[in-house]
Amino acid sequence: MEVSYKSNIFKIYVFSFILGIHTVRGVYIPFMMDWGGLSFFQIMILQSYFTAMIVILEIPSGAIADFLGRKIALCLSAFSIACAAFTYGIIPNFFLFMLAETLWAFGSSLMSGTSDAFVYFSLKSYGDEKNLSNILGRSRTMNLIALTISAPIGAVIAEFISLQFTMTTLAMIYIGALLVALTFKEPKLEKKISDYKQESYWHIIISGFKELRKNKVLRVLALDWIPINVLIFFMFWTYQVYLTAIHVPLILFGVITAFMNIINAVSSPLIPDLLKSSKNKKRFLVIINIVNGTAYILLGLIKIIPIGVAIIFTIVAFGYTRYLIFVDGINLQIASENRATVLSTINMFGSFIRAIIYPIVGLLVEWSVFGVFIITGALILLFTIFTRSKSEYL
Repeated sequence: MEVSYKSNIFKIYVFSFILGIHTVRGVYIPFMMDWGGLSFFQIMILQSYFTAMIVILEIPSGAIADFLGRKIALCLSAFSIACAAFTYGIIPNFFLFMLAETLWAFGSSLMSGTSDAFVYFSLKSYGDEKNLSNILGRSRTMNLIALTISAPIGAVIAEFISLQFTMTTLAMIYIGALLVALTFKEPKLEKKISDYKQESYWHIIISGFKELRKNKVLRVLALDWIPINVLIFFMFWTYQVYLTAIHVPLILFGVITAFMNIINAVSSPLIPDLLKSSKNKKRFLVIINIVNGTAYILLGLIKIIPIGVAIIFTIVAFGYTRYLIFVDGINLQIASENRATVLSTINMFGSFIRAIIYPIVGLLVEWSVFGVFIITGALILLFTIFTRSKSEYL
């Protein structure tokens, strides 16, 4: 039995890789707008709806993993997302897309925490649970590699077959993930296991909020982290609108998306190293904020393809990785037993803010994507003025 449980680790690598073969990622906005016939505002409404459904489905999906087993939960997750992709590719219809987002949210909720727990219990079954972080790191690396490789492939499919077929292809790929999940072996452990507890969504919010309320330094770091990172995150949704507006050929969307993934991966270890070597950590944070704010403003003013793409890469390098500046400081403020709860709460607050602002951004982008970038950059610079973090906090 030990050998079969060890095989779960290799299979989870394959599972993560398949889930990362996202043929729509690099052409998502053209798929939704050109084939789907949606406005950008409607796309953002769907994303707000998706976020709400994640919240609603978090608890029941956790119950499925607890009562039916993590293998079944992962199988249902892959199946649900495959059904979502198939639903998206049937006909262009906003309400059909809402159904697809519901299925996708259900699949994502089932996946949340379940995959990590499944790996943990597999390792525990043969006494190797200390390697959990290494295994999860490799799994996420496999996912990132697949995301990078698949983005150009999706753009080629869109260019030479159709935008619709990028989503149909994705559905077939996730059926492959389902087939892999069916080969998982559920570890037969004792029912009462207290060293890996998956808390409910609402318990996380309540516990995390209490911790933030009583810890001033933690509040300061969270307030400096979340608002600007929410603004930076909108690049994820708007860069393809920008590429369309400056007339970048569709087939290059995948290549640009792939390079964004590569730059993100390369920058992630560099930012913490630069922070540690900085004599004034607050000044380092302010410089990073200024770089991002200025880059957004320039993106709103420049319509030259090479320069615009270079600015996008700059925001990915210094914006997508900005949260790493706060990780050590926040972790030092949290007791080890509360760490996951508080970090989850901070991330959830960011998700709530994004869900609220999505429709507003959607309307503004329809007015002018260039104007949105200028406003975003100005807000980042404005929030920087009110930065309360100190070097000793970071």
